[in-house]
Amino acid sequence: MRILFFNPSMERYTRQVSFPIGLVSIATYLKANGHTVKIIDRTIKTTNIRKEIEDFAPDIVGISVISTKSFGDSEKISIAAKKYGAKVVWGGIFASLDPEFIFKNIDIDFISIGEGEETWLELADAVESGGNPKEVAGLAYKENGNVIYTPEREFTDLSILPPSDFTLIDVDKYLGPMYGAKKTALLYISKGCYGQCTFCFNSKFHRRCHRERPLDVFFAEVKYLMENHDVDCIYFADELFGKNKAHLRYLCEAFIESGLGFKWVAQTRAGYFDLEDYKLMKKAGCIAVDFGIETGSPSMLETIKKNIPYNKIIETFEMCREAEIITLANFIIGFPDETEEQLRDTIEMAKTIPATQRTFFFFMPGPGSELYDMLVSSGRYTPPKTFREYTNVQFYYSPKPNFSKIPTKELKAVRAYFLWKGFSRKYFSQTARTYDIAKKDIVDVLKQFKGHDLKFAFQLLLISAYEFLDIFCYAHFCPSVIKKYDLNID
Repeated sequence: MRILFFNPSMERYTRQVSFPIGLVSIATYLKANGHTVKIIDRTIKTTNIRKEIEDFAPDIVGISVISTKSFGDSEKISIAAKKYGAKVVWGGIFASLDPEFIFKNIDIDFISIGEGEETWLELADAVESGGNPKEVAGLAYKENGNVIYTPEREFTDLSILPPSDFTLIDVDKYLGPMYGAKKTALLYISKGCYGQCTFCFNSKFHRRCHRERPLDVFFAEVKYLMENHDVDCIYFADELFGKNKAHLRYLCEAFIESGLGFKWVAQTRAGYFDLEDYKLMKKAGCIAVDFGIETGSPSMLETIKKNIPYNKIIETFEMCREAEIITLANFIIGFPDETEEQLRDTIEMAKTIPATQRTFFFFMPGPGSELYDMLVSSGRYTPPKTFREYTNVQFYYSPKPNFSKIPTKELKAVRAYFLWKGFSRKYFSQTARTYDIAKKDIVDVLKQFKGHDLKFAFQLLLISAYEFLDIFCYAHFCPSVIKKYDLNID
């Protein structure tokens, strides 16, 4: 069975592209079980879709729909694949969370829901043998105008998955510097999170389960990347790195004992580890930790069910600083019904917290989250009805619609102020230079030009310029907001 996977290009996207680790894992599993596979990543290079399909002659075309920004390209690929005569299957986070929307907008054969390795293998085997694909668990399809769901698939035992076959992609295209490391690769050692955050899709997609991969498989991947691509740092894609103190220590000690000596960056929860834990992380190669703080308001923390100890947040960053670990503090503003007082609490937290970098995002209602369901059911939010409408949604630039009780101008000015302060600071050490963060962002944008046509590059340049000017103007030309919220940080 010949299976062609596409990672579609994304419109209005200016960030550094990352490993398509989900596609690589599925393709690796299929290849290990006798199927012929190929991955085409159009975030790296735009190619002639029709020619790619005809040259490979696939029986099935799989498309990874991680972001709404990839709808346009996903539609083009699907139309070309259907015209060729291949079965078309969408997968990925968004496709899994809202199959009804997908089937209303495009004629495809199946949607693979959730993790895809075992679903794809059974689907490929069924198509190859002449069996009935509609009997494969973990799929959705449309029949007589109705969306039909096959039985829900249990989570895959991660120990049965082989090390990722990185020969399926051009690894060097994804590697870049990060926090002093020269070449950083995206990998994972666990999936899922037991958190209950109301703005996150975890409860529906991962069902609040946290599962681990065998470390020997992970180490095999790291060793391959270090020896063949000079990778010196791993950014963990895990939703929750170190589910508790014992697990964190187990991982750190295993990293040290492996002798590989790689640096790493991870995302974890504030308030759950002590100074000795962070010192052990540093010894094990940790150079930075990404914390989702979300809000500085105790009442909002409770509302969004973040479940982190408020009184230990600042202490966490102080301990990381003492352990010489870079820290990133992420905040979300514009939550439903957020008040000016709650925003002030968040601003005060951001000003006080000894983080290396502070990043602000606007709240965005995403399918699969508790807040999304609440806003839709109450009539406060009407989701886009077409691919084009979704592509035009730009919550990154502005909270539209604004569900909070704070004027949009104030939200934008607060976010822009902290982003601009972050751009203009030294990078992550006393030896770094001012504006190194801004320079890195510019380099990330320029990297996106390579491999794409002039039209794509021109559009990306315009979007990047708009984003920069938007941040600059709101950070510098809203003095009343700056004064109102006393925005003065070093």
